[in-house]
Amino acid sequence: MTDDVKTIIKQTTKLLVVRNTLQRKFSYCSREVKMELFRSHCYSIYCNSLWSRYKVVTMNRLKVCHNDILKRLLGLPRWCSSSLAFARNGVNNVDVICRHSVFSLRSRVELSTNSIITSVRQSSAYVCGPIQQRWLVLLFVQNVG
Repeated sequence: MTDDVKTIIKQTTKLLVVRNTLQRKFSYCSREVKMELFRSHCYSIYCNSLWSRYKVVTMNRLKVCHNDILKRLLGLPRWCSSSLAFARNGVNNVDVICRHSVFSLRSRVELSTNSIITSVRQSSAYVCGPIQQRWLVLLFVQNVG
């Protein structure tokens, strides 16, 4: 099991604990309070901008868990559209959170004048490596259809 997979599993486990806590302690709060709690507890997905070696099924578990938190917090049935729930409530799904993290890190790396970061940025490991490939896929998503 790669370190990325272990980290994703840890993040999924963390979100399950967050889901139970939010649902148990804040079920009677207003929608606005619930969405602020969701943002503060569910947007922090540790080191996701560095993940590059994982199975799609592992990432899908994280996404399902993230979607489930929002639905349970809002009291929505499991079968309702997650995309619609995220859009109507002005919160980001896992894909958007990951894209923001990648864009932020990549921008800082590209603009850095630090000599160590500059030499890493100019290396073939950075230019052609798996993290750069994932970044490009996330940042330049093609709409199909």
